[in-house]
Amino acid sequence: MHEYEAEESSEKSIRNIQITPTARRPRFDEGTPTRSAPLPSQSPKKRSRAFLWIALIAAIIVVGTLAIVALRPTTVTVVPRSHTILFDETARFTAYPSDSAATGTLAFTLQTTALEDSQVVPAQGTERVQDRAQGTVTVYNDHSAEPLRLVKTTRFRSPAGLIFRAPEEFIIPGKRGTTPGQLTITVVADKPGEEYNIGPVERFTLPGLQGSPEYSKVYASSNAPMTGGFVGDRPAASESAVQAARAEIRGRLQEQARAYVEELASDTEFAFFDLSRITYESLPSTPEGTSDLRIKERAKVEIPVFPADDFAYIVGQSVSADAANGDMMLIPGEGFGAQRAGTSTSSPTSLPFTLRGGAQLVWKINADALTEALAGREESAFQAIVSSFPGIEEARARIEPFWQKSFPGDPSKIKVKIEEPAIKP
Repeated sequence: MHEYEAEESSEKSIRNIQITPTARRPRFDEGTPTRSAPLPSQSPKKRSRAFLWIALIAAIIVVGTLAIVALRPTTVTVVPRSHTILFDETARFTAYPSDSAATGTLAFTLQTTALEDSQVVPAQGTERVQDRAQGTVTVYNDHSAEPLRLVKTTRFRSPAGLIFRAPEEFIIPGKRGTTPGQLTITVVADKPGEEYNIGPVERFTLPGLQGSPEYSKVYASSNAPMTGGFVGDRPAASESAVQAARAEIRGRLQEQARAYVEELASDTEFAFFDLSRITYESLPSTPEGTSDLRIKERAKVEIPVFPADDFAYIVGQSVSADAANGDMMLIPGEGFGAQRAGTSTSSPTSLPFTLRGGAQLVWKINADALTEALAGREESAFQAIVSSFPGIEEARARIEPFWQKSFPGDPSKIKVKIEEPAIKP
C-alpha cells in the first residue's frame, strides 16, 4: 500500500468526521403559559388630567346642591284654629228665602227638580178613562225684581188656544238685573183628551194677567211635550196591584231624590235631604203590549240650598263669639244632618230646623295676607306676626337658604302650607 493511500484512509474514518450541530427550534409545551411583555406605566401628564376631571365633577355637584338649596322657597306651615261641635235638638236655626232674607240672617235658595219612574203590572180587563195631558213649563218673571205670587189654577194658554192650569199656588222669583226670574212647575190640561198632547211651546201667555202691566212680561215656555191625554177604553189592572206598584215606584223615586240632594252638596253649598219636600203625583197609566199596563209616578223635589260660608257663619256664632262671616268653614262629621223643626208649607216664608251629629268648625287662613305680612321681616318677628292672625292655631317657618335670617322681600317666594287640624274631642 502506498503511503498516501493509507493517509487518506485514516482521514476518512468515522472517528475523524466532524459533525456540525444544526440550529434547534425551541419547543413549547401547550400547557405552559406564555408571559406577555409588561405594560408601560401611566405618565404623570395623564394622571394629572384625570384628577382635574374628578375635581371638576365634584365642584359641579357642590355648586348644584347649593343652587338647589338657594332656590328652594321659604315655607310657612300653619295649623288653623278649629272647634269640634256635637249638635242636639236644642241647637235650633231659622233660614229665609234669599229674596226676602234680611241682612245677617241665613238665606236659602229653593232648587226644584222633577223625577219620573214607572213599573209594569199585568192587565185584567178594560176600563173607561178620561185622562188629562200633563207636562212641565218654565214660568218667567221679566216684570220686576219683586217675587210674583200666582194662585192655584193659574191658566197658561198655548198659541193654539189650549188651556193648561197650575195645580197649586207658586211664586216666581224676581228678575236680577236683566235676567228674568224663573220657576219650573207642573201644569195639567184644562180638559181630557188627546188633543192636549202637544209638543214643546215657545211661549204660553197667562190670560189672568191680561190688562195688567205684568201681562207682556210674565210668560212661560216648555221644552218637552205634554202627554197622557186620553178618552176611551184601555187595559185595567187590579187596585191592589196598582197600589203596590205605586208604593215601589215612590220608594225608588225617594232614593233618586236623595242621590240628587247629595250631588247638590259641595264645598260651596250645603243641602240636606231631610229638609227637602217631595210631592208625588200619579200619572196616567198606558198600555204595555197586549196584556200589561205601565203604572207611572212623578216626584217633584224642592230642596233648600245654603251658601257654605253663610251656613258656617251662623253655626259659628252659636259656638264662638269672634266668628266672622267668610272666616271659617264647617266640615261635616259622623251623623251630621238637619231636620225640619216646624210645619212645612208649599212656599214657606221661613224654614226652622235643627242640626244633629258632629261637625268641625275650621277657621280660614288668608295665605296672601300672611305672605304680605312676612315679606322682608326678620325671623325673630315671626311669632308676633302670626299671632295677629286670629285663625291660626300654630305655625312654623323654614327660611331658605338656611343662612338667611329674614324672610324674602318678594311675597311670591314664601310658600304657605296649611295642615288639617286634628279632630279635638
